[in-house]
Amino acid sequence: MREHPARGEKTMTALGLIETKGLLAAVEGADAMLKAADVRLLERNMVGGGLVTITVAGEVSAVSASVEAAVAAIGRIDGAALVSGHVIARPDAEIATILALHPATDAAQAAVCCASAGPAVKASAQAAVPAADGVKVPETTAGKTAGKGDAATPARYEISQLKKMNVGRLRQVARSLKGVSLTADELTTAAKKDLIDAIINAYRQIEE
Repeated sequence: MREHPARGEKTMTALGLIETKGLLAAVEGADAMLKAADVRLLERNMVGGGLVTITVAGEVSAVSASVEAAVAAIGRIDGAALVSGHVIARPDAEIATILALHPATDAAQAAVCCASAGPAVKASAQAAVPAADGVKVPETTAGKTAGKGDAATPARYEISQLKKMNVGRLRQVARSLKGVSLTADELTTAAKKDLIDAIINAYRQIEE
């Protein structure tokens, strides 16, 4: 990843992906990737049938080294199955429609840390997590005009709008709502349909 000249932020120049059969191989591969080079873990996807995909981002050389390290590490585990490993140099911006290109590490960690805490701790942790760069979070009129004693009303989306969002964005929307039926761990692995159902159910609870 290279430094942004104005803000000192790291930008993505390549994507690295490994797909495994089973979670054990995926965890070992992710560990090897992060230890082998300066890359950032973007997401883990359970795509069904026991297949798990790990995605990282960074400079092309670093991503290539991390994928090679993952392939070697998985090969040392008896019975572990690596389906494929691949590096995409300079991915097009439209890839964001199918992959979460902004790491959700801070949000995920905050959600996991406060999963067993009370409502007050959860609300505090969620409020401390900033939105990912490049993701616009719509503001509602209620949120802008709420007084000190009023809680800001989260933005509400129509079903048609939710269906157009990628999985990463749906997870952000779900985490911003109270009463979501999915746990923090379930949010990180839930399919698009499950996320939409959970968001709609949360909207209904807010109305009640």
